[in-house]
Amino acid sequence: MSRLFKFGLLSTLILFSLACGLITNPLNQAKGLAATAEAIATANPVSTLEALPSSMPLSTLEALPSSMPELGQYLNPTGKPVSTWNNIPIMTQATAGQEFNKNTYSFKADATAADVQTFYTNQLKALGWSSPFSAQGGGKGGVMVFTRNSNVLTITVASSGSGVVVLLVTQ
Repeated sequence: MSRLFKFGLLSTLILFSLACGLITNPLNQAKGLAATAEAIATANPVSTLEALPSSMPLSTLEALPSSMPELGQYLNPTGKPVSTWNNIPIMTQATAGQEFNKNTYSFKADATAADVQTFYTNQLKALGWSSPFSAQGGGKGGVMVFTRNSNVLTITVASSGSGVVVLLVTQ
C-alpha cells in the first residue's frame, strides 16, 4: 500500500473517531447522570425522593435535558459569518456562521459541494496546508482532510436546501 493510501486511511479513522466522540460524549454524560440518579435513589428512602420534586424549582428540572449538546446544531449555524476562523478562510458566499467551541465552526453558504472543495483546496494550499485525503459524495457533499505541521483540519460538506453547510473541525 502506498503512503498516501495509508495516510488517507488513517485520516478516515481519525474523522470517524471525531464523529464518534461527538456522539459518545453526550451518551457518556447521560450515563453519568443516570448513575448519579441511581445512587441517589438507593441512598435515600422513598419519602425523601417523593419530596424531592417539590423542593426543586421547576426551572432546574426543565434545564436538565437542555444541558446535553444537540448534534443538529452544527447543521444549522446562526449568526453572522466571519471572514476567517482560526486563520482558516471562510467563503464569501457564507450566509450564516457559528463557532461552537475553539475547535468547531460551521457555516451555511450559497454554493455547491464542488465550489467548497475548489475553494478550500486552493486557499489552504496557498496557506501551506496539504490535502492527503478527500472523499466526495457525488456532488451532495463530502469530507476533506488537510494537514499542516501537526495540525489537522477536517472539512465536512453537506447539501442543505439550495446551498451547503460546511463544518470545520481542527485538532
